[in-house]
Amino acid sequence: MRKGPKSAAVLAVMVITVLALYYYLTNKVERSSPEVETSAIQDVLLKNLENDYPPTVREVIKYYNEIMNCYYSEKPTDEELKELADKAYELYDAELVAYQTEEMYMEDLKAEIDSYAATGTVLSHIALSSSTAVDYYTHNGRECAQIRCIYTMRQKTSLMTIKEVYVLRKDDAGRWKILGWTPADDETEAAG
Repeated sequence: MRKGPKSAAVLAVMVITVLALYYYLTNKVERSSPEVETSAIQDVLLKNLENDYPPTVREVIKYYNEIMNCYYSEKPTDEELKELADKAYELYDAELVAYQTEEMYMEDLKAEIDSYAATGTVLSHIALSSSTAVDYYTHNGRECAQIRCIYTMRQKTSLMTIKEVYVLRKDDAGRWKILGWTPADDETEAAG
């Protein structure tokens, strides 16, 4: 058997093929757009409530809690805070929106966030009741619901638990809207 130009040509073609494949794969990876990580605030703001409104009572409050987490744990800019407040307003029942102007809401919200920041208080945990724990009822001919939520606030080394009951009402489009909230009967307790 002869090992001459044919073997060298086959070996050269194989090496060139491997190098070309390597070059293609490395350049393809470099050219593909890198995954962009988004912050919790950006994740919340990217949700389009017009087209993707939360379908259940629990999902409405879950999304509302994501907004609250951004308020108290993420340090939003003034512009982000305004956008977050707009998202919260989209979840509110018309009756709740009529209760306070958006300007007053923003002033109160900023004051509360500043107060939490001044005392080093952060929202450290949210526990939302399961969907089976939602209490549905009819009031004045309108479908309503209540759901319980527990917030754990941390201030340096101490914890405080705040328990709230949210009241929601279906609007004319069939969307659950937040009508209000009230402290639960066993409202607030220090946790250490």
